[in-house]
Amino acid sequence: MDSDIRINKYLPIAIIYFAVNSFLLPLGLLYTTLLTPLFLVWLFKYHYLKYIWPFFFVLIPFAVIHFIHGVDVGYYLRSTLLLFSVYVFALAFYLFLQQCKTLRRIYNNLIVLNTFLLCIALFSLFIPFLKGFFWSEANITDNIEGVKRLKMLTYEPSFYSTLLIPIALYYYLKIAMKSLKDPMWFFVMLTVPMLLSLSFGVISGLLFALMITFLTNLSYFFPQKKLIFYLIVVSFLVIAGLGVLIVFFPNNLLFVRIENIFSGHDTSFKGRTSDSFYLAWKIASLKSIWFGVGPGQVKVLGAPILTKFYAEIFTVENTAIPNAVAETMATFGIVGVVLRLMLIAYLYFRTKVYGNYYQLSLFLFIFLYQFTGSYLPNTAEYVIWILAFSRGYFEEFNRKPTTQNNRIPFSEKSLT
Repeated sequence: MDSDIRINKYLPIAIIYFAVNSFLLPLGLLYTTLLTPLFLVWLFKYHYLKYIWPFFFVLIPFAVIHFIHGVDVGYYLRSTLLLFSVYVFALAFYLFLQQCKTLRRIYNNLIVLNTFLLCIALFSLFIPFLKGFFWSEANITDNIEGVKRLKMLTYEPSFYSTLLIPIALYYYLKIAMKSLKDPMWFFVMLTVPMLLSLSFGVISGLLFALMITFLTNLSYFFPQKKLIFYLIVVSFLVIAGLGVLIVFFPNNLLFVRIENIFSGHDTSFKGRTSDSFYLAWKIASLKSIWFGVGPGQVKVLGAPILTKFYAEIFTVENTAIPNAVAETMATFGIVGVVLRLMLIAYLYFRTKVYGNYYQLSLFLFIFLYQFTGSYLPNTAEYVIWILAFSRGYFEEFNRKPTTQNNRIPFSEKSLT
């Protein structure tokens, strides 16, 4: 691993986004949201304000319909402003990709920083007043209570693990391509915090993305002479690991969670999937199933529906749909979901995502994850979408002939 950590003008904002974006702020508020005026000035400097108009071009027709059906104006304007700040951040991040020539080095810096924070987080387990900054404790499935999950300095574990995805996929692919020095260190530094987050949706999406990416060119990642060896080793490790769990830990978290998912008793999984779409449909139907209820109205109209559905008290403050596509349906209706999926399909082919392993893995992850988690103003999700649809930044992952000689060595492209 390169020990020369050079400070550049983009690293501070990268640290704010990755490490402390929500630290000590009220739930839902981010420092990148507060920095929206500065982002607008930066966009103006590089003549990017001309790309602001699509936000209003798409939103205004929906807004007209929403106001005709009736809305809570305060929540509508507040949520619209939040969505606008996320859109500005997304534009600023795209501009950042155009200007920054050291993204690989920033990835390297962030993984070092994350490892340092992980050490502090593990130490904080013995310091009660400090533990709450790094860990959350919740019942993530039936019969499993008080589980500690790593959230680092963010507001929840799944958000933290989503932030980690672009870096994780970058280095996992590097490891698979054998173009990384000290691969075991990187594997440990990425895998340990991901597992400690216990974000099964994110971890499942990560494994899905890597598996499909590898299958698109199996002989490239695993040369045929060694493919059988890799399969035998992986199979042995998986079987051995499962055997140890079955014999010594039959009631472990993994098995209980899987059993609850298949039996329909896992409230977290259901809440982020089938329940989310059912509730989204119910909420949208209150105004218009085609155009939804509008920004901010899910909280206002959804609280009594969620209270009745879950037999628990929900208020405006804690009402949410933890699924990006389902929230799109509730907010902008079937039309909004169709536009969302059409835009994704267009950008997939327009930017030739399939021609770059890194872009493809990012796309596969976030495409799946939007149906099982996330939420509309999730900055981490849009960063992944933008990276997936941005060509020419990670050329070392471009599809190449399947010969070993065509792999790019670590020193050529890894930290430029």
